[in-house]
Amino acid sequence: MILQPLRLEAGWQVDYNQWYEVDPIEGFESYFEGSSLLILKNPDRLKFIDVEWRPERDLSGSFHLTVLNYLEDYDNRLNTFEVNPDWDNPILEISIHSRLALVNQLEELMRILPPYEDPRMTLQRGVVDDTSESYRLELITNGISTELVGKIIENGSAQIQNHCLDHPEITRDLIKQFAENGITKKVKNKANTKLKSKRWR
Repeated sequence: MILQPLRLEAGWQVDYNQWYEVDPIEGFESYFEGSSLLILKNPDRLKFIDVEWRPERDLSGSFHLTVLNYLEDYDNRLNTFEVNPDWDNPILEISIHSRLALVNQLEELMRILPPYEDPRMTLQRGVVDDTSESYRLELITNGISTELVGKIIENGSAQIQNHCLDHPEITRDLIKQFAENGITKKVKNKANTKLKSKRWR
């Protein structure tokens, strides 16, 4: 028995494959068991596709396709990126009984799925800036404040300072702080541009 042929779009990788070119008929139950039959991922789009058969070994069941965003965490010891799919917030879940219909669905998804942007504050790919990330989470939890902006200006990276400037509740006085004390010329220019806009004049 051979693995199911599948046309991979550019950027997609097969992370795991036990999906064979066989339909669910009596005598082939063993081909429809296990936690996953196929796992695809795209590091450029941070997209993850998982295919299972549910219920396991039940020939009247269906393929269950799940699309997830994922984050990468760099493992310095192994020099690899650990993949962490967001199982709590699937983008798409589909049940398909037909093997060939699943092939068509997968090939279409690989073509059209949009990229996901890591929302965390990072030093480089897969490496979180813990200090700036803590400020981003504080912004989400407590909103923007003079005290938090003071900490961001004193200890935060250019990334979190730019992020803060885009906050919907930022005030003119807080923007002025970035214009005067931003960590980089780019941050200061962004703040000054905002101050010159019609909203902040």
